[in-house]
Amino acid sequence: MKVVLNASLGKAQLQKRFAEAIADQAVWVDDADGAIAELQSADALVCQDGFFSEKIAEAVRHGAPKLRWIQLTTAGYDHVKRHGVPPRITLCNAGEAYAPAVATHALALLLAAQRRVATALTQQQRHAWDRGFATQLTTPGSSTVVVIGFGPIGREIGRLVRAFGGRVIAVTRRGRRDPNADEVVPVARLHDVLPRVEAIVIAAPYDETTHHLIGEREFAACRKTAVLVNIARGGIVDPRALEAALRAGTIAGAAIDVTEPEPLPADDPLWNAPNLIITPHCAGACGPIAGERLADLACDNLARFIDGTPLMHVVAL
Repeated sequence: MKVVLNASLGKAQLQKRFAEAIADQAVWVDDADGAIAELQSADALVCQDGFFSEKIAEAVRHGAPKLRWIQLTTAGYDHVKRHGVPPRITLCNAGEAYAPAVATHALALLLAAQRRVATALTQQQRHAWDRGFATQLTTPGSSTVVVIGFGPIGREIGRLVRAFGGRVIAVTRRGRRDPNADEVVPVARLHDVLPRVEAIVIAAPYDETTHHLIGEREFAACRKTAVLVNIARGGIVDPRALEAALRAGTIAGAAIDVTEPEPLPADDPLWNAPNLIITPHCAGACGPIAGERLADLACDNLARFIDGTPLMHVVAL
């Protein structure tokens, strides 16, 4: 049993736990070249989605005959989906490991957007005491919130919104019922939902079907009092359409943890859009507990892989 690993978040916890489980058969690599050399005799690869480049994908296809399992240390898997993996390999993502942290960040951004924190900070910088925006403040408890994408993170967001007293509409690929949502609709009915909600929270995977899922037409369908939160991937929202909607007052505000491109260039006009809060793709961070949760998940799957039992958090590409 040989596992090749590369990780940043949770590295210390993963190193300790994999060493305890399989000793020196856990081989750590620093870069793609190191990984490619070790993959020739590896049974499994553990890495974040961003590490899975075309170079790694080529090695997996043609230079890793024993490889049967890839465990991602990220919830997202858009790089792996773009480059592809052979059918013999089972792909797993980080499942619910980041769900508490990311959902908490999403709620923080939702509160900041609905309470117009960006406006207050702008006034603070000008030393201006102006309560004129107070009539525009809302709360999750008085809102219907649409959560686009209802996997582990989306469901946790739904649970938190409902704990605040809000109503949750989940948008999923098939529209199957879920106990953490008051209503579930398929993504084909997104435009039926947008005029009904006070907030949009994006927690969906990113691929060709969700690229610019939210753009000019979608913003035009929203209430002018609506706010947008994106903790998924920047490419799900058309950045030029978002900027235009904020400047025109088509929506009331937005708070995003992800951008397109990423990192957002210093001269991008989105930085200066009104009523916008940007955080630097840090929603999953929550101190050592994030690494512990990730190590628990990965080592559980390692034990399953060794025993030949079904793996958890399998991703179907």
